[in-house]
Amino acid sequence: MVSYASKLLVRTLGICRDAEIDEEVYTEVNLAKPEEQRFRSGIGLRVNIDGKLGYAWSEGEMSEDEILTLAIKSASSGPSGSFSQKGFISSPYTSTREEMNRQLEESINKMQSFVQELDFMLPSMLPKKRFSISARILQHTMKLTIRAGQRSANRVLHLLSLNSRDDIPVGANIYSTSLNHSPSELLCLLAWRSILSEEIAWPENYILPVVFSNYACGSLLEDFAMDVLRINSACPPEALQGLQWLSPEITIKDNGTIPGGFGTVPFDGEGLNKVPVTIIEDGRLSNRFYDLSAAKLNNLPPSCLAVRPWGAPPHPGYSNLSLKAGPYSIGDLCEKVGYGVFLDRLTPLPPHLKHKGEFARRAETAFILKNGRPICRIPQFIVRGKYEDILGKDLIGLGRNQLLHGRTLTVPLAAKNLIFEEATIDSTENWSDYPQLWW
Repeated sequence: MVSYASKLLVRTLGICRDAEIDEEVYTEVNLAKPEEQRFRSGIGLRVNIDGKLGYAWSEGEMSEDEILTLAIKSASSGPSGSFSQKGFISSPYTSTREEMNRQLEESINKMQSFVQELDFMLPSMLPKKRFSISARILQHTMKLTIRAGQRSANRVLHLLSLNSRDDIPVGANIYSTSLNHSPSELLCLLAWRSILSEEIAWPENYILPVVFSNYACGSLLEDFAMDVLRINSACPPEALQGLQWLSPEITIKDNGTIPGGFGTVPFDGEGLNKVPVTIIEDGRLSNRFYDLSAAKLNNLPPSCLAVRPWGAPPHPGYSNLSLKAGPYSIGDLCEKVGYGVFLDRLTPLPPHLKHKGEFARRAETAFILKNGRPICRIPQFIVRGKYEDILGKDLIGLGRNQLLHGRTLTVPLAAKNLIFEEATIDSTENWSDYPQLWW
């Protein structure tokens, strides 16, 4: 039987220069009620009409004529470009429904066991704190159909958060495709954050050196990639000239093959095989993030650096960002700083509070460092600094212990001259550090 996607493709290619169809399915399981699974599916059509790109998305019963009409209408005001998938490798095999159900069931059982251990150990480890545990599993399936063939794959994402809202918020989370963690790791992190949260104080100055934890460093890399390293973003001229731009200690890669990474998938948002790509090497720019359309316009080779958000066409983006390790322990970096701030959990700011080309986040969990040791918690504030300073002239050093968290594999990082601002935090806003859910 000819599928809906195949019929739509044939119909579209009779009118348009090129076409691409993506079919996606999310199955969400909340471990509080694992029997109540939330199912969501959609189909997207991207077209190229005389060099103009259009896109239409449907999550309901839309006919071939309706979705094709919407895509063509979108192209009339769409951007110029092309998405000819040079390098697309057709792989029509897809997992059977039975295999996917078994994979999901195994993940549910594994997560339930993990949560049961946390439930058993938490009251003894932190008797004065009341924690809520949120555990979800997402199964994401995507199939791309183009004139060259089809590609399909699925992944399972594990999301677990522990939060206490008693007095000062304390929390920890796991975002992974493999859940290769021990409950004791999470409990030790919660205990450390909880003990240091019993007292709060402001630092003596508002321009200070900092140590980024692995988690905070991951936030820095994610924002750096999206604000500066995309092909159409405002990259400084010295970077484009191939000069020494950042510290020679800085090497950043995008790697969609890291086991357990949130962005680990067989192919990118345009169907190209995922491979490690060096973005910054020894402080010099090697690549920027771009998709096939940008590659065509800029005479660049295909990059496998396109991502596809739910219900949207692909755009340049990262899968898993990794930062090359340095020689120091996290204790070494804190000693180098002496008096300063330890940044731990950083959550995004509303756009109106950010400045172009600058790193800025809300420091939800941060501590004062004195004599190289964390001593107490700081109230929530905004931290700012220029990317080229943090990763360049103001870099103090990099840690050696890499940690995978969501879409980043990072090390601790120390830098000078970060700026701190007191901030009125709207309690109704939840600027989560939850990883982006694009493919």
